[in-house]
Amino acid sequence: MHCKRNEKDVWVCVGEGPRHPVTGRRKQITRSAKTKKAAEQRVNEAVKSLERNFLLEDSIAFNGLAQIWFENYQHRGIKDSTLEQRKYCISVLNKHIAHIEVKKITSITIQNMLNALSERNVAQSSIKGIHSVAKMIFTYAKKVGLITEVPTDSTFIPRKKLKIVDVERSTIEKKYLNVDELKCFLDALNSYNSSVIKTILYLITFTGMRPGEAIALSPKDVDFELDIININKTVWRKNGVKNNFELTPPKTLSSIRQIDVDHFVIEMIKDMQDYQLMRNYKESEYLFRMSDGYPPAVDYLRTVTRRIGEKTSLTKQLHTYMLRHTHISLLAEAGVDLPYIMNRVGHKNSKTTTDIYLHVTKGMRENAKEKMHQRFNNLLV
Repeated sequence: MHCKRNEKDVWVCVGEGPRHPVTGRRKQITRSAKTKKAAEQRVNEAVKSLERNFLLEDSIAFNGLAQIWFENYQHRGIKDSTLEQRKYCISVLNKHIAHIEVKKITSITIQNMLNALSERNVAQSSIKGIHSVAKMIFTYAKKVGLITEVPTDSTFIPRKKLKIVDVERSTIEKKYLNVDELKCFLDALNSYNSSVIKTILYLITFTGMRPGEAIALSPKDVDFELDIININKTVWRKNGVKNNFELTPPKTLSSIRQIDVDHFVIEMIKDMQDYQLMRNYKESEYLFRMSDGYPPAVDYLRTVTRRIGEKTSLTKQLHTYMLRHTHISLLAEAGVDLPYIMNRVGHKNSKTTTDIYLHVTKGMRENAKEKMHQRFNNLLV
């Protein structure tokens, strides 16, 4: 440390601080006081403060903090698909607050950004993700001593005022197919010319499996004698590139499960395998492989499901998750309890699953109540 007295009779000390974590540049710390000892103490305190802050400069801008946070975050064993989502959220945040000093970012700054995103009709799910990443970054800033308050704690996700038409569109019935609608869809699906696509959509409908989980299945995951399927992975398409797949652990630990499958679905899988063999499909680790050895992408399944729905008289806009939700409704109608359904579809908790279950069982109770009423009235006549 170098100290000297200036012309104002004040001691000025300069010490070597920690290097910048990104640029590697040296950081000199300068402090002054009336005495040499006091100036030296201030320098040492400033150096220790920077070390506590994981080498973060007091004036660091948001983009610098976000970069440091992400570099640490990606070493926590996070799935690549989640990392891609986090990077997207950071890119959106950087468009609004990249060059603002972190300590100068207030809850008003964040709220104005969220409001602007909502006004541009950005999907609410995306806004929630952006808000969540911002909260993680600012929480990190507080933990390392850069700020004392987390600005996102005082913010909220904007919601647009619902109109009557919006309420009508949000009803639970829109999320799944009833029995008659399902029969209509399956009739159209049976005419589809790809055995692989047909079988995988049947599997999703009659097991409640997530599309990514179904796509990731390998032949060894299917017990053809006991009619059981083991679900222990999902598929992530890297960078959105066709046929650039990676097998990853499922969404949550509760998603790792073993489920019973109706025998007719197992027979469909066997027929599909014969079809693949007869058509000389390229061998691979995937059960639902197409001619090139790769399984169809989740986006492709969604598109096919929608197109098949458009060929029917159904007014609902179909997608693959609607088939998963349909399975939940079928189990509820069959009198299966909610915990079993949750376990079967790999949910620890899910508002959608619970809403569908309660909606279906409420209808069943009302129907039973009406039948009881009629029966009791007949006895009293």
